[in-house]
Amino acid sequence: MKPVRVTKGAGRKLAAATGALAVMLIGGLSASSARADMLLLSDTTLVTGSESSVFSFTAPGPGTVTAQLTNLAWPQALSGLSFVASSANNVMTSWSNAAQPGAGTQMLNFQVGSGGTYFADVTATPGGSLGLGVYSLTLNFSPAAPTVPLPASGWLLLAGIATMIAWLRTWGHGADTFGL
Repeated sequence: MKPVRVTKGAGRKLAAATGALAVMLIGGLSASSARADMLLLSDTTLVTGSESSVFSFTAPGPGTVTAQLTNLAWPQALSGLSFVASSANNVMTSWSNAAQPGAGTQMLNFQVGSGGTYFADVTATPGGSLGLGVYSLTLNFSPAAPTVPLPASGWLLLAGIATMIAWLRTWGHGADTFGL
């Protein structure tokens, strides 16, 4: 195999490019961690007369659940809509539009301390002469901590790049030929 000649200028360019890559990786490691939000429940319900529906959902671990409850104006907005989130032992959050009936969306965030089964209770009362209404409920989960520890592998990659830069500087000054 024929050796490849590398000039000192080419070695310095390679070292500079590798250094720039290292700076970009360090910047990427210091960026905010990625989050994997998960849809727990999505349901649209037609209400005939006053109704109460209980939905169970399972949180995979500790984190924040975001509830989005929408009073849809079909054929007319519901005159009453309420939401209660609970575990088997206690109420975590509640909301009611009894003071301000009408179409619209309400967002609620609540914390779950651990994985497990939880409950969402929605009570709805239709408005208008038809006695019909529709609401939509969506529950999303955001974990409390990132689940994939990527920074450790990033630091190992940076250590390898730093070792390569040091190696190039040492060999770049002492010899101008590498056997590849």
